[in-house]
Amino acid sequence: MSPPKPPPESPEFDWWRLLLPEPPIWWRVILLVLAVGSFLPQILLIQRKQTINGVSSMTILSNLIIATEHLSIYIFLLFVGNEQDGHPSFFLHYPTSAGDRFSLWHCAVVTILFVALFIQILIYSNRKLLLVATYTIYLLTSIVPLMIINSIPDHGPQSLWSAIFYGVHSICIYPILTALGVLGIFCQAREILVTPLLNALSVQGLAMQALIFTLVSVTWIPSLPFPYEKLEGHYNWNTFTVWYGAVGFIIVDSFAFALGQAVLLLLALHRSSSSKASIQRGTETEPLLGHPAEM
Repeated sequence: MSPPKPPPESPEFDWWRLLLPEPPIWWRVILLVLAVGSFLPQILLIQRKQTINGVSSMTILSNLIIATEHLSIYIFLLFVGNEQDGHPSFFLHYPTSAGDRFSLWHCAVVTILFVALFIQILIYSNRKLLLVATYTIYLLTSIVPLMIINSIPDHGPQSLWSAIFYGVHSICIYPILTALGVLGIFCQAREILVTPLLNALSVQGLAMQALIFTLVSVTWIPSLPFPYEKLEGHYNWNTFTVWYGAVGFIIVDSFAFALGQAVLLLLALHRSSSSKASIQRGTETEPLLGHPAEM
């Protein structure tokens, strides 16, 4: 007599099957307009106060580098890597969709906004040479190689250098820049703690960016195609590194930026309330004019 068969196991729930389709363009246009608006309070405040007191130049630089990296990868996969492979990679839809092309414009606009902030920082910073040199060195690993690779006429060497470019960025540069973004949050937090109450940091801008870029981060998830079904429920460090190197770096960077702005907002509000309380206590303890304080 054969042993009884074990009851069939219930199928695991595959969350990837419930992934939303690619977001509509109108929704992404709204988010981009809101993202542009979230930069204006900080840009206008620096212009009005003619100072960057309270704004970390290293934070602006790190965010500019990360934004430039996202733009560089979109340019590479849309116009360089796409031509080499003959069809878009997992990073893009097949065929390339309007959403993919809009993502390029989104990254370009965000980069331009950070460039505007970076220029303001350079005007008032006493570390102009260091900031410009650092960004120039980064450009030598991103935009400049793209221009060189695209100018190579022979298909064979161009494919080789394209593979090297993408491998170096996905394996080495992505995690370095994600860590740089986290470091930028700490730099800005330190700036908040050591700066007086009246400074050039826009609390309104922090609040707007924390909210809007959270929505942008969530929208990135269905915007970047990835074969989640091939993971077959195996979610571990190896699958995370594959996902991160393929599409996750943009999602992680965007979430880190939004979370960082939220943390900085809370820190700035706490700092402001503490400073006001200290000023109020100091005013209350001052002796009235003509009436010396009692010992």
